[in-house]
Amino acid sequence: MKLRILVILVVLTLLAGVAYRIQHQDAGDERKSGDRVLSVKTVRVAVRDFPRVIDLPGTLEAAQQVIITAQVSGTVLRQHVEEGEAVRAGQPLFSLDARPAEARMAQSQAALTGARAETAEAEKRLQRLSPLMQSGYISRQEYDDAMLALEAARARAGTARAELQAAQLDAGYAQIRAPIAGRVGRIAVRPGSLVQAGGEPLTTILAPGALDVRASVAQQDLGELVAARAQGTVTAEVFHETDRALRAQGVVAFVDAQIDPATGTLPIKVRLTGTPPALLSGQGVRVRLLLGAEPNAKVVPEAALQHAQEGAYVYVVREGRAAVQPVRLVRSLDGQLMVEGELRAGEPVLIEIPQRLKAGSKVKLESARR
Repeated sequence: MKLRILVILVVLTLLAGVAYRIQHQDAGDERKSGDRVLSVKTVRVAVRDFPRVIDLPGTLEAAQQVIITAQVSGTVLRQHVEEGEAVRAGQPLFSLDARPAEARMAQSQAALTGARAETAEAEKRLQRLSPLMQSGYISRQEYDDAMLALEAARARAGTARAELQAAQLDAGYAQIRAPIAGRVGRIAVRPGSLVQAGGEPLTTILAPGALDVRASVAQQDLGELVAARAQGTVTAEVFHETDRALRAQGVVAFVDAQIDPATGTLPIKVRLTGTPPALLSGQGVRVRLLLGAEPNAKVVPEAALQHAQEGAYVYVVREGRAAVQPVRLVRSLDGQLMVEGELRAGEPVLIEIPQRLKAGSKVKLESARR
């Protein structure tokens, strides 16, 4: 009995010793983890000029293009060109049926001939009556009637002449010619089609050479654009819409005088310098307007910016420890951020945040990069 009690006491003593050692080992581990130095990746705060830009979606269009529409109604008799064909100024594109205009020309010509004959006869009669009226052989009323008949004949001649000129114009409009040299776009009609004056476009002529980018600036960015234009020419860069590769450069050539009420934006045009072969009219691109630069800006990578309910912040390494520094984002461009806050040039900021990192944690710079 005594031996059993002794064994139980020995076992309890051993268990108490093990528990004590485990408890104190855990406490030591906790103290060590609190002083653990975390390896962190950082970059240094740069102070430099930061570009002020506006990025916009845009559409390329020929700097000079003409939409071809019929000026008279009629049936298309002939199509003289094909889609994509290069044409010179004045070259025939389509021939409309000119017979109705030619018939009106003949009718107006006959009316003009008759009116001229009436005018000549009225002039002769007036010449004969003039001395008779002066001698008193005829009344003043008879002479005035002859004068009125002459004026009426001249008026009919003028009307017939105007109708003849209108018919001649319509006959000329039946021959649709290229107003500029360029390349023929998609043709919307074929021989036998009935076209209306001022109706649907027949085709488009795109002049070779310069391209424009049509885009729209939001109202909130209008002030910056106006201020930049007041300082001089505003340049622009044009990027491919998919791979974002730089394709061309240009200048802002046009800013509309009023905001589009439907979209709340201001239409602009950028005239490209040169004609890169990779860009075609109708293609979608990205436009970057270069408005100047902010001097002495504090710049950090996008990966350094953290967000909390109180606002944005970055982790800064100061005296070997991680410190939380609140900042305000001003601009962003290509993965770089312009921020405002109590940051110093060359100060390392964390770009990768370890899971155990807290404000005040000891850190070691793994790779300080610029």
